[in-house]
Parts: sequence; structure tokens; C-alpha cells
Amino acid sequence: MEALIDDSKGFLSTERLSKGSWQAFERGIARLLMHSGWEINELVGGSGDHGADIIAAYRDNDGQLLEYIYQAKFSENNKPISLDIIDDLKRAMEYYGIESGVAVSNRTISDAQNTRLMTLQKTGYNIQTFLSKSIYDTYTQLQPWAPEKRALKQYQVEALSKLQSAFSRGDKHGLICLATGLGKTFVAATFIRWLYQNNPKINVLILANTKSLIEQFDRSIWSNLPKWVATHLVYDSEKPTFLEGVTLSTFQSFNDFRKKSSDFEYDVVIIDEAHHAPADTYMSVIKKLNTRFLLGLTATPFRKDERDVTELFGPPLVYYSVYKALQKGYLAKVDYHLHNDNIDEDWITQNSRKGHTIKQLNKKIFLPERDETICEKIFKTWSEKKLERGIIFCNSSEHAERIENLLKSNFQISVWSLTTRVKDSRERAKRLREFRTGKCSILTCYDMLNEGVDVPDVDFIVFLRVTHSRVYFLQQLGRGLRYKEGKSLLVHDFVADIRRIKRLKSFQIEFDEARKNEIEDLFINDSFSISFSSEQTLNFLDLVTKDISEEADENDEVFFDNY
Repeated sequence: MEALIDDSKGFLSTERLSKGSWQAFERGIARLLMHSGWEINELVGGSGDHGADIIAAYRDNDGQLLEYIYQAKFSENNKPISLDIIDDLKRAMEYYGIESGVAVSNRTISDAQNTRLMTLQKTGYNIQTFLSKSIYDTYTQLQPWAPEKRALKQYQVEALSKLQSAFSRGDKHGLICLATGLGKTFVAATFIRWLYQNNPKINVLILANTKSLIEQFDRSIWSNLPKWVATHLVYDSEKPTFLEGVTLSTFQSFNDFRKKSSDFEYDVVIIDEAHHAPADTYMSVIKKLNTRFLLGLTATPFRKDERDVTELFGPPLVYYSVYKALQKGYLAKVDYHLHNDNIDEDWITQNSRKGHTIKQLNKKIFLPERDETICEKIFKTWSEKKLERGIIFCNSSEHAERIENLLKSNFQISVWSLTTRVKDSRERAKRLREFRTGKCSILTCYDMLNEGVDVPDVDFIVFLRVTHSRVYFLQQLGRGLRYKEGKSLLVHDFVADIRRIKRLKSFQIEFDEARKNEIEDLFINDSFSISFSSEQTLNFLDLVTKDISEEADENDEVFFDNY
């Protein structure tokens, strides 16, 4: 069947090479490398990249990882590229400290650029070119399917089987709920592979609420797509030059895009982070799509407005909550420490039976703890436990930078802050890359790593930020829950807030309930136990927290009288 497939719409077919877009061309080169067995570290092209579009690596026969910078230039004109591609590449190599570079274009390069290339090569720069016909020839020689090195775990096999059955019997929708770290995107990717194996001309639409999510989703499915299937991103100025294959879009951008392509039908629609889908703006987009199968993916199927995701997607085909996944050993074991040695027990003794608002209680009960003291505790734990990689969730961008500077200056730990205050995209990419490769040990962040950014396995998480959102809490905790043989995730929580204590106590209760409902042997016993400095403190906080709504907004005023 594959021999009869029309490859004119492939990810580096003549149509892609001639029509672009330039963003799709860059991603096509990255996918070509992945399909050929390279490890793709970063796609950093775009405004502010200063010459680096792709950072990729492969392992030589000795197992050594060799890194390359790729600089890509796309042109719709059938003329040699005269832009300064060679010196752009040289600057990128120097900035990232990578010794090898490749200049890439769908055209040839001009005589002046060739002269500059030879000059740099003579002075020791390892710069090569990958142009026009060479790109197409390499693409046509690829095997139809990329090698997929990962294998499905037992619970992922279960989820895939349920999806295949639902689709085969003609169901209109399905919902997969897998806790953060369990690989819901990988399940979706293997489902897409199965779809194309059985119907090579099927069209798929993937919707999410942020650009970073669709970019990450796009990369995660490449190894499960045949080469004749291209992917397209719809976001802001980027629009597909053809529609066949897999389209990934934010809800916001798809609304306008759909007006110009309303006749095109998608056989399967996948909603990532499906707990967002019941929002009115997202729901209106979904209801306009006449699709054969609607699939929702989520790790945290909870909403403050209590709208039910099952109204759109039906009951979960598979549901592994973080509690159940921990119990079954599918996630890393967790050693959770709540720091409560800054509780003012004298104030509790004198005022424990008076009525106070939550804000008053938080201000009175918890004594402020200096950042310097917290950093000392972090460093002591880091050194004693011989930890490898950590994330610190901070109260603000400025706070993230302050913690970064304290750890760097006082303890010489390799730390980067990652916040919206880092405006330069190449600098953000550099910091993430150094964190992935281990050159940077700790990231301090604010509102950057909740969802949509791929980070490596971490064994240390520190909470310095109050969040009353169950979704955000589980997303942040999930950054360290990825399973690895022998791994234990260490969590230090310095958040001095009554609702946070309520959240953790509820977590412990639900964890214990999950244990009671399981028959199989379980792996973890007391991963989320909370200890306090005295019974008096514990008893008072039990009284205060027992009536607080878990989903209460942090701005709500909740009164407690007669204590």
C-alpha cells in the first residue's frame, strides 16, 4: 500500500520546498535529522535567534555526542541565496559554543557566500552546506517511517487499545486522563501512527491553548508519522501553504484560519489540555468542527467553574490520577517536606479562639522567612543529597532572579532564572539547553514551566510560590514525577499559607483513598505525610483548614469565628 502513496504532500516534498512556509521549512530540516537518527536538542529559529535555527546532535561510534548548529534560509524565488547566511551561522556557533555548523537553504547560495564560506573553512571553522537538491535527495531516500525508540508501557498499551476500540466501533469521542509524567502525548502519537497505518490519507487537527503546547506536540509526534504526512502550525502570521496531513493550532488562531478553509474536513480532532475545552470560546470552535472522532487529552480534568469535560468527550476511556499512578509505581517516588518552622506558636496560643480572615491568619501565623535563609537550606539539601537537577518555583520574575543571584554568589551553584523578563529568545533557548545538557543544575522560574515547555528529568523541586490552583500545583509537581529506575523526587515546600496546607492535607487524603481502592500490591506508603512542630499548631491549623474550599480563589475572604 505504501508504494502507491502520493508523496507530493510530504514533510520535505517539492511542494514544501518550493512553497514553504519558512517556519515549516526549518521544522522540516529538524524532522529530517530526527528521521535520520539525530537527537534534536532545540528548535530556536525566529525573531532574535541571531543565526541559530536548529541545534542538533548525534553520537559517533565511540558514543560521544557531537553537536551542530543549523542556520536555515528559505526563499520562494528560484535564485541563489545572497543573504549573509554564512556569517549568521558563524555568530551562532560562537554564541552557543558549538564548533560545527551547517548552512541550509532550499536554494543554492551566491558566489559571495561561497567565497566567505571557503575563507572561514581555511581559518579552521567547521562549516558545511546542505542545499536544494541535496535536501530533496536525502528526503526521498528516507525510509517511510522514522525509527521509534520508545516502547509503550503497560498503562499506555491499555490507553491505546481503548482508543483504537472506540474509533473502530464508530464512537464520536474519547477522553484520556493520564497524570503529568505518564506520557499522554506519546499515547496520542501512537494512536496517530495507527490511524495512518490503516488510512494513509486521513487528516488530523490538534488544538491547544498556547503556541508552546502545539510546538511541543508537533515535535513529539514526528517519530510516529510516515514521511508522506506533513505537519502544519497555525499561529499568528504562520499559515499552511497546503492542508493535507496534521494541522496544529491554538484555538485563537484557528478561528480566523477556519473562515478561509471551511470546506476542508478533519477526520480526527485532538484537544490537548482538554480541561480548557469547556470554556465558551473554546467550545464554540469545537462545535463547528464536523469530525469523525474527537479526542481529549488531559492530566488534570478539574475546572474552577465546575464545568464537566465529560460533556464534550464522554467518560474517560482511561483515568490514571497522580494518586493512582503513584500507588502503582508508574511515577517517581516522592519525598515531600513542608517547612513549617516559621509558624508563630505564641500568637496561636493567644489568639486561637478569635475570628480572623484568611489574609489576617496568613499574616499573623507565618513569620516571614528571609530568602538568604531559604537558600542556605536549599544548598544544604542539594549538597547532602547529591542531587542532579532542580526547579525552584518563585513568587515573581524579580524573586526568581533574586534566588538565582543568591545561589550563584553565595554557593557557586550553576543556576539560571527563566522568566518573561528574559526577552531574548536565543537567551531563553540557551538557558533551557544548558539545563537539559546538565551545564546548568537549577532553574528558578515564574510562570514559565507550568505547561508547554519540555524539560528534562528533575529530582528536586522547591516551592516558594503560593498557588491555590489544583491544576497548577499538579503541573508543577509533575515536572519531577517522570519515572526513572531508582529515582526519588525530593520536594521542599516553603509556602507559608493556610490554603496550601489544606491542599497538601487533601492530597494526602486522596492518596490514602486511592490506596484503599486498589487490590494490587502498591509501592508507596507515606510519601505525602505532613509534620508540624507541635500538636498545638497542628490542632489549630486543622480547625482553620477544615472548612476552606479547595478551589477557593486566593482573593476570596473566608471568615472563621468561635475558634
